[in-house]
Amino acid sequence: MGTRVWAISLLTSIALAQRLVADTLYLRFYSDAPLEKIIAENSRGVYSFLDLSTDSVFVRIKIRGFSFPNKLMEEHFNENYLESEKYPYAYFRGRLVAPIPYPTPGTYAVSAKGVLEIHGVPKERLLSGVFEVQPNGSLLLSGKAYVKPANHQIDIPRLLTQKIAETVEVTWWGRYVPAP
Repeated sequence: MGTRVWAISLLTSIALAQRLVADTLYLRFYSDAPLEKIIAENSRGVYSFLDLSTDSVFVRIKIRGFSFPNKLMEEHFNENYLESEKYPYAYFRGRLVAPIPYPTPGTYAVSAKGVLEIHGVPKERLLSGVFEVQPNGSLLLSGKAYVKPANHQIDIPRLLTQKIAETVEVTWWGRYVPAP
């Protein structure tokens, strides 16, 4: 009976270790337009988990979590472009294209196919990055993608096209740990 309980406990802990949550996750976007370069970062409004038993990925980004070099940029971003009162979050829901050999330490190129929803507009995307599995079971993530605001029905007035890029570079990095 004692061996049976131990085996069930071991299997349960292995199954739970397949779910990882981000304890640190940063997003940065960079718009390089002819008249202005805009950089914004978000480290306080990002939630994510990985379920390695199903290869599923979920990311929720609080739009008002982005910090800008000045308050006017932040206000325009939230009120005029992303309409964060109406669309408070952006999401990515997807699956890893190929499983990673977690918990084996190493660095692995990964891709996730899914739906990126920004401004209430979902778009199929293939996002790529790098996972680095640490000996302690944590997983470091980094990656980069390019997003066109027009693909998510984010209207940029013609007068501002010299200040806001057609395509925005989005980079991310962070750490996932086994879920408690």
